[in-house]
Amino acid sequence: MFDATMSQPRFLGQRPARTAPLRNELAHFELCPMCGQAVDRRDIHAVMHHLPVGHQPMPRH
Repeated sequence: MFDATMSQPRFLGQRPARTAPLRNELAHFELCPMCGQAVDRRDIHAVMHHLPVGHQPMPRH
């Protein structure tokens, strides 16, 4: 009997290609015109931080 999982061997740490979800994820980001930092529009705190003129980029964690 032929097992479908045996047709394409996978190596440890190998992940399947997932380009469509990444494109959908990138649709939620835009670059701030003032500081150039990428802003996730789903994060209200990040959006509110980037509203005032002359703001500094958000600190990285």
